[in-house]
Amino acid sequence: MTNDDTHETGETERTDTAATDASADGDEVAAALASMDRRDYLKASLAAAAMAGLGGAASGTAAAETADTSKTVDERIQEHRAGDLEVVVENPDGSAVSGAEVSVSQQEHAFGFGTAVNADTLINQSGEGDNYRQYIPELFNKAVMENRHKWDFFENERALADEATDWILDQGLDMRGHVCLWGREDVAAIPADVNTAIDDNDAETIRDRSMAHIEEIITHYGDDFTEWEVVNEAMHAYQMQIGVYGDQIDTEEPWTGEVVPWTSQLLADWYDEAESVIDENDLDLGIAVNDFNQFPYAYTDSRYESEIDHINSNAVQLDTVGLQAHVAARTGEFNSNSSPDGRIDAGQVAAEMNKWADHGARLKITEFDTYNGSDWNSDEERAQMLENYLRGAFSHPGCDDFIMWGFWDGRHWENEAPLFYQDWSQKPAYDVWTGLVYDEWWTDDSGTTDGSGAYATTAFLGDHEVTVSTDSAETTETVSVSEASGTTTVTVTVEGDGGETGDTQPPSVPETLSVSSTTDSTVTVTWDGVSDNGSSGLSAYVVWVDGTEDQTVGAGMTTATVEGLSPETSYTVGVTAVDGAGNESDAATVSATTAASDDGDDGDDGTDQPAGDALVVHEFDGNAYPGSNDLGNWADGGSFANGGGSGEVADGALRLEYDNAGWMGSNVARSIADRPTLHLRVRGDSGGEESDFTVQVGGASDVLATVTDDTIGTEWSTVTVDLEAMGADLDNPQSVRLNFWQGASGAVEIDRIALRGPDAGSGDGSDGSDGSDGSDGSDGSDGSDGDSGSSGDLIAEIDPSATAASVGERVTFRVTDTTDSGHWIDSLSWSLGNGESASGWYAETTYDAAGTYAVELTATNDEGASTTDTVEITIA
Repeated sequence: MTNDDTHETGETERTDTAATDASADGDEVAAALASMDRRDYLKASLAAAAMAGLGGAASGTAAAETADTSKTVDERIQEHRAGDLEVVVENPDGSAVSGAEVSVSQQEHAFGFGTAVNADTLINQSGEGDNYRQYIPELFNKAVMENRHKWDFFENERALADEATDWILDQGLDMRGHVCLWGREDVAAIPADVNTAIDDNDAETIRDRSMAHIEEIITHYGDDFTEWEVVNEAMHAYQMQIGVYGDQIDTEEPWTGEVVPWTSQLLADWYDEAESVIDENDLDLGIAVNDFNQFPYAYTDSRYESEIDHINSNAVQLDTVGLQAHVAARTGEFNSNSSPDGRIDAGQVAAEMNKWADHGARLKITEFDTYNGSDWNSDEERAQMLENYLRGAFSHPGCDDFIMWGFWDGRHWENEAPLFYQDWSQKPAYDVWTGLVYDEWWTDDSGTTDGSGAYATTAFLGDHEVTVSTDSAETTETVSVSEASGTTTVTVTVEGDGGETGDTQPPSVPETLSVSSTTDSTVTVTWDGVSDNGSSGLSAYVVWVDGTEDQTVGAGMTTATVEGLSPETSYTVGVTAVDGAGNESDAATVSATTAASDDGDDGDDGTDQPAGDALVVHEFDGNAYPGSNDLGNWADGGSFANGGGSGEVADGALRLEYDNAGWMGSNVARSIADRPTLHLRVRGDSGGEESDFTVQVGGASDVLATVTDDTIGTEWSTVTVDLEAMGADLDNPQSVRLNFWQGASGAVEIDRIALRGPDAGSGDGSDGSDGSDGSDGSDGSDGSDGDSGSSGDLIAEIDPSATAASVGERVTFRVTDTTDSGHWIDSLSWSLGNGESASGWYAETTYDAAGTYAVELTATNDEGASTTDTVEITIA
């Protein structure tokens, strides 16, 4: 994609609407708007609206607008997202050219279609031509950094943040700032010294450091960004405010305290500081709030509105209200507080957005995804929700952006991204996204000028190429359609006369066709887009496989994935371009060979490892057990334990155990019932000796069933273990244990384990649950391995500062909220193991003697249910 320079500055170009019916004073204000940046423009347009008697918000693209819900979604899209375009064709002498052929081909959207980008994945885990780098500029025109612009990350990994930011800007994408301040202490969003200041209630340090950081990060990136979220999730994450206000904030019912975090003076001061920095440095930047749970939950409505009004009245007029839109499938009623279901239609989406659309700011969907795994009926249902929310947002006149929170399962906080599975195969939602953004909402029209030399059409807002052909010449010009009301007129001067010959010229052949990725059943190809050589406009690309048509993609797309292919097979993939008159180019072709079969499928989420790319290989020497640390930090968080003997036995034994909290060494809660099949690869002695190999599945003492292969040779052989078929109790993961016995020397390779959870401590990790709904969070590389000594569905878990300390050393304990999405924590009580107790979301103590202390946290939810989590602290 190319950068849309008017994506945000469309606000500065609108000078007539707010003052159309205004008084003379209002006209004077509106006349000055064209030279202003977006911040000054918003202030002036609101003033003009007030002078004109329009209430608190002006119409037009700079101020708040509500959706007319009496109209259909498609009616609103046509009204607010498309404008009339008139192309006037003249000869150099000014005479009109009738019958000239005109094509209009969109190049870029004015609306922001964006994604979160992970800096570590982008810079350290991908390279030129990799899918992650390919799809970001291919599918999106706007981006936001997932983690590296958060305070602690920015201060410690600024070079990585800058390199990723530069890459995104170099691709022509707009960049949104996320985030100056975020009050969650458990996700590396707050620097260590500030966390210490919070613990010490050092209000001066918290204020000074936070104000300085707002200035530092805003000025560091300057006008390269379109806007900054100054504070993220003030309703749900306010640890810094607790450090300043102490017990004036009620941590259990924050809406009842003497100080309410989302209407505090400190929050207003932070926004004042951001405005001062922007004004003093003459920066063209918007100011935003951002929070979650607005769509399904009822409690957020008035709270978020009160936050917005508080900032508008006591600090600065906001430019943007961010609605995160993490959509979950649940069982309760929408817009309630008991497990509310986020599955709604497009009309409901727009109606819900209206709640925040009349506070003088624009709206943006900032973090869309469809998480909450097993409650969804299918990925097709998730695709339908993407379509519903996307149509609802695009139809809302007050909305400027729709940003998903990651697009690929391999880099998503819940491994549930909208568009791609782990292996880069496309989810059903991919077709929804490309079909709407680059086809249904993408302009490619053509026709001929009338007797007055004019051709009229309707074009979606954005940049377009206009190509005019006569009997003797052709010329192309670029025009930006930025007004949904009125008509954009472009005059094209060209020699020659029109004719009745029609468009007979095919488009150019797609260039630089190449294979970007393959699996055992798919091939993904990319190419450079082309323009039509005639007057009818580019209509589509056709993808061919071995000379047979496979699929058609929209004119705005330059990538396609061919599916249903055979493993280890060579194919010729071709791509042709087709114009509106049906003329088709010659085919560009490329040869591609699919990968080898992966010897099985590990489940329904595409996370199987390629054959030969083992997670771990353990060699047996015939007389020793593998030690408990042989695996280290492997990709499923599992742990090998020895076989329970002295370690000196005739056969090699390997045991892999699972517990209720996830896999040994992980912090992932997931039932093995979701992934009941294992794929293992085994082989005999590399010196040539064949051996038998038995996989036993059972509990602590009873073997439920075995899989035995007595023909294992020196080549790798696959053993499939179906836990359910073997009678394993899938509802009680503690009862499942795998034993691999081998009578002779050999090896077992854990090649594909379908019981897959996220890596517990490597990669770019989890975003956390953010209370009820979930949001963005820290890289897993900064996380911990988990500490729970309890099992079951906990309401809250203990997060200790350390599990080993010295006598007299302070140990702190915080809380991880693990309630299900329909409930909340009412009370928290602590027993610290040394006779001390505490209550609330934080506790601390010191231990006066060496020993092991059991710390217990009892949490009670809104229904009165209680659970207890335990962690042991070893004091030396």
